[in-house]
Amino acid sequence: MEDGVEIINGERFCRRFISERTDPYFLALRRGCEEMEAARQEQARLAAEAERKEKEIPRDPWRLVDVDTYEQTIEPTATGLRIHGLATTPTITSNSGASSSGAMKAKLPVPLLAEHKDHGSQPIGQVYFLRKSSRGVYMRAALFDHFAAKYAEDLIRKGEMQCLSIAHEQGSTLLAEVDGIRFWSDWTLKEISICRAGANPDCSFELYREGDDGRKFWQPSDASKRHEPRLPYRGPWKADQEYLPGDMTSHQGGLWHSEITSKGLRPNESPLGWKLVVKRGAVEKMEKAHAGI
Repeated sequence: MEDGVEIINGERFCRRFISERTDPYFLALRRGCEEMEAARQEQARLAAEAERKEKEIPRDPWRLVDVDTYEQTIEPTATGLRIHGLATTPTITSNSGASSSGAMKAKLPVPLLAEHKDHGSQPIGQVYFLRKSSRGVYMRAALFDHFAAKYAEDLIRKGEMQCLSIAHEQGSTLLAEVDGIRFWSDWTLKEISICRAGANPDCSFELYREGDDGRKFWQPSDASKRHEPRLPYRGPWKADQEYLPGDMTSHQGGLWHSEITSKGLRPNESPLGWKLVVKRGAVEKMEKAHAGI
C-alpha cells in the first residue's frame, strides 16, 4: 500500500512498515493490530491449556455392558496360547480373605504370572480382557512366546495347571475383619496367576477358543453348575480338530474320552490318548443331536 502503512498477508496484518509514522491515525491502527495479535495468541494459549488438562483427566477404562456388569479390553501384544476363566469371586478363600469383585480397579494389560512368582524380568503372559460384576471377575489372557511361557503352556495342556489366583496392589482398602476373615471393599488388581491349586475354589480356567464368550464362567444360572460333572461332546471325531483333556468324541460307534491334548490321534488306535466310555447304542443319538437333526 502507498506510504507503507502495512502489508496485508491473507488473514492478518504483518505490521511491516516502510517508514516510521507518528500521526494519530496510524498509531491507533498499529495499536489495534497489536491488540488483535495479542488476543489471537491468548486464545491459542488457552486452547492448548484446555487440551493439556483434558488429556490429564484419568478416563474410566470400564464400559457398562449390562446391569452391574463392566468390561474393558485391549489388543494383546502376546501371541501365544490364549486362556480364559474366572479370576476371583466374593467367596471366602483359604487365605481367610474375600474381595468385592464389583469394587475391583484394574488397568490393562495386567501381568499373567505363574504361582505369583514375579522375580524375573517379565511375566509369562498378559491379561487383555476383564469382565467384572458383583458375582465375579472373568478374564482372558495370552501367553508370550519365550521358553518359560512355553513350559507353562505345556503344563496347561497336560491339565497340571488349571486354577487362577489374584494379587492386590498395596494400599487396598480393608473394609472389616470378622471372625478372622478380611473383607476387601476397594482394591486394585496387581496380577493374575495360573497355579496348580488356588485359594478360591471357584476360580479355574481353560483354553480359549475364538468366539467363546465365557458364559459358562460368569452367567449366574451357570455358576452353580461349574463344578458339576459335564459331558463336553465335540461331535464325531475329526483328524484336523484339536482335542483337549476331558473332551468327548464319537468314533466307530463308541463314545471316547480324551486323556491328553491331541490332533489327528485316532481314538481306537491310542489307549493312552483316548478312553472308551460308552459303547454302541446312545452314541448315534448324540451325533444326531449335535448335528441338529
